[in-house]
Amino acid sequence: MNTAEFLHLKDVDLSAIMAGAQASVGLDPDDLLLAVGSLAEGLGNSKSDFDLILITPRDAAFVPAHDVALVVGTCVFDIQVLPLRKLKAGLARFATWAALPWDITRIADINIDDRRLLHRLLHCSVVFEGEASDLAALQPSRAELARLKLQVARHTSRTIQVDMAGNLEAEDYASLVFASQDLLGHAVDALAAGHHLTNPTAKWRSRLLQRLPTNWEAALGIHPTGLNAAQLFWSLHQAPERPDRAPALGHALRITTFARAVFAWAERRLLGATARARAPVSWPHVDRTHGDICLPHLNFDVDFWAHDDRVILGRLNQFDEPLALTPHEFEIALLFDGATTAREAELVVRGAYAGKAEHRLVDQVMVRVAAAGFSVGPDVM
Repeated sequence: MNTAEFLHLKDVDLSAIMAGAQASVGLDPDDLLLAVGSLAEGLGNSKSDFDLILITPRDAAFVPAHDVALVVGTCVFDIQVLPLRKLKAGLARFATWAALPWDITRIADINIDDRRLLHRLLHCSVVFEGEASDLAALQPSRAELARLKLQVARHTSRTIQVDMAGNLEAEDYASLVFASQDLLGHAVDALAAGHHLTNPTAKWRSRLLQRLPTNWEAALGIHPTGLNAAQLFWSLHQAPERPDRAPALGHALRITTFARAVFAWAERRLLGATARARAPVSWPHVDRTHGDICLPHLNFDVDFWAHDDRVILGRLNQFDEPLALTPHEFEIALLFDGATTAREAELVVRGAYAGKAEHRLVDQVMVRVAAAGFSVGPDVM
């Protein structure tokens, strides 16, 4: 349900809301009154709050209060009074962050409330726009806001991945499952960010995934499931019946593999980093034969970062020697899912590099990753 549908249901129109706001808080020529929130974004329902923001340069002494309740007909509307100087200070912090080099080792100095406000400025219905006001000048870059959402997801996920490696070492499989589900949520945030869906509120994750295109999965370059994004989120989120070792590890490794592929794709999409070595191809149909081994998983705390024309693979909070991979080799490493066979991986690689692929490149990557201690074999299960 969107704003117009909600107001029609409640038999209220925007002009009545504007008149009520004029009577309660006043509307000056340099004021903005915006309808924001789930209804403005088309995510709401008949029980949703109808949120309003009054952006004004007036001093706090000249407005009734920070928040004002407005009654129109049988509806109550909450008006948040937002001083223009406070909004501009938040926009300045955002601009400062956006000008910095990409860095997932530090958290941005922009809290969740600021991110929600920036998002709302991009998804609003104008109730009143004074002749001296300028909404467009107050709206952030959608691409930069998506990049911020990705940065928060990437930074937070790295901590979770380290915790997951610790859970495995401590044989704390219940905590491993819960941590993996937390990681999945941040992977979904990154996936949404890659499609410029900037809403930072966790409760809307599944709804946002419903807005992804039908070919969303092909771009990730991993073994396809044929599910839409919301269905796959549901499937991956389903925890094992009991926190026993094998099912808990399988659950956590599936999520981590998916998350890593999403993070790599989102960075390519939003940063142009970790350049793709191959175009999306149809997944090969291979009759599995004796000796066609499955690729291992990468360990929970194995992460990546782009550096010049290489992708560096390493374990977080470890002093092990990292691996420098070509983008081509990194794409192979992203296929380490415990299910894809070496033969399938070889055909995926050759599909876009006919006549150019090295016949044993998949085996070479497997050997290098295993020697570095980055992979998890079936013996761990």
